[in-house]
Amino acid sequence: METLTRDEYFPNADSVVSILVRSPQTSFPEHVHEFDEMVIARSGSGMNYVDGNPAPICRGSVFYIRANQTHFLDRLDDLHLTNVLLLPTRFKHVRHETISNLMKLCSGTDCYPYVIGEGSLKKVESLLNRIANESESGNEYQNVLDELLIGQLMFELWQSQSEKESNQKQNSDRLTKILRYLNRHCDEEIDWDLLATRFGVSLRTLNRKITDITGMSPSGYLLRIRLCRAMNMLRGTAKSVTDIAFTCGFNDCSYFTSRFHREIGMTPMNYRNNANSLNSYKQMLN
Repeated sequence: METLTRDEYFPNADSVVSILVRSPQTSFPEHVHEFDEMVIARSGSGMNYVDGNPAPICRGSVFYIRANQTHFLDRLDDLHLTNVLLLPTRFKHVRHETISNLMKLCSGTDCYPYVIGEGSLKKVESLLNRIANESESGNEYQNVLDELLIGQLMFELWQSQSEKESNQKQNSDRLTKILRYLNRHCDEEIDWDLLATRFGVSLRTLNRKITDITGMSPSGYLLRIRLCRAMNMLRGTAKSVTDIAFTCGFNDCSYFTSRFHREIGMTPMNYRNNANSLNSYKQMLN
């Protein structure tokens, strides 16, 4: 497995942050970093694996990968990312507790990513452009400016989760809230008409916006969330395939097995066996 080193990705020995724009992101084999990485999806879709655990990627998804965690991307569909490479141990003006809180925020819940809305994404992109420009300026206070801008970035990410939003922001981020709802309730039967009514949009608008943000139909995105959750449970629990199918929102185990095989390329049991074999191999290497 390849290890991405500090020397390769940071311009000098004092750097605390490095910005890499991937437009589009190409396939990259499983790897580990000697640094932390925050991944922000600007557009497109895919699947992100951290320590073997998958999560869906859509526009506005944010992930935090710590140093020495295994990481790779799959099912890329015109995916455009900005990768923020960080060396928190070098920070002098941002507290380590702040970085820890950012890790927790961007870890999402179970296999579900943290997703920010359109307004927040534009602000984040503006901050990332400023950080990239400062990093290339050679200013003697560059690291101080970088850290201050990273602090602003963290605040924007934190603020985007606040329920105390203006009406204008609520309207612009309504579809993000729908995605968060689907992430939390993917094990339930989803009535799309009722969901549209719940969030004050027409069914046509809901279908169009979800497709625009995720690159998939609403039912396709829901399926991906359910499969990601199932993959995590197959790797991390001893529950039967039938129990996992029903826990993840599938009403029929045969249908679950069929769709899992079609989307992932192997049966649920084969996936579990392969994951267990890989874990045993990694433990042996350690």
